[in-house]
Amino acid sequence: MPVLKFSSLSKLDGLVHAVTTRQGGVSDPPFDSLNLAGAEDSREAIQENLSRLCKAMGLKELVQVKQVHGREIKAAEKGDAAYLGEGDGLVTDRPGLGLLVKQADCQAVILAAPGKAVANLHAGWRGNVADMPGYGVEFLEKNYHVDPGEIHAAVSPSLGPCCAEFTNHATELGRAFLPYEVSENHFDLWRVTFDQLTARGVKPENIEISGLCTKCGREFFSYRREGKTGRFGTVAALTRGEDR
Repeated sequence: MPVLKFSSLSKLDGLVHAVTTRQGGVSDPPFDSLNLAGAEDSREAIQENLSRLCKAMGLKELVQVKQVHGREIKAAEKGDAAYLGEGDGLVTDRPGLGLLVKQADCQAVILAAPGKAVANLHAGWRGNVADMPGYGVEFLEKNYHVDPGEIHAAVSPSLGPCCAEFTNHATELGRAFLPYEVSENHFDLWRVTFDQLTARGVKPENIEISGLCTKCGREFFSYRREGKTGRFGTVAALTRGEDR
């Protein structure tokens, strides 16, 4: 199963992570082949794909939420159900729990403080408008006593400034996003996330952005490119003290 990894997160002890491509699963077109979500694909295929991902990462459990483009964050514990209801973020301090965010152009933002906690956030443009990245840092600080300065953040493949077109940006994004307009109606949401993280105290040198656009790169599912499509995923998990 081909996966992508962040060089910065790979250097951290006590953490595993991966970003899937669309290869390595069993789903039929147009969800071929490693589709991790979607009502129109078969439940059996999605479950097999999730099982393959779990095995490839050496994890026993994957936890996810029904993503609704908000900013509610769910805390995951051992023994929880695979689904924790509606939300757009997951966090845990328990080793061995894989936190899964599903994507088809939106960002997944991993916030890692190994030895303390890890969070995985789903942030589309609505998430950026709601400052989901910054809220995730605040959540870790308040609930897990994580100093923002010790957080290592990574932003997954997602819609790049080359393709993040918003013709209705005045009503969808608002005036605060105008400094991020890189060409007519095109916005750099990666930079938005970077600035939202640093505004909450994450060190710039601790932030890694993949720089891969999902609409341009055909190794990923993309709603903007395909419309009817599957979902790839980003997973993060603590491992210290866990027999995997």
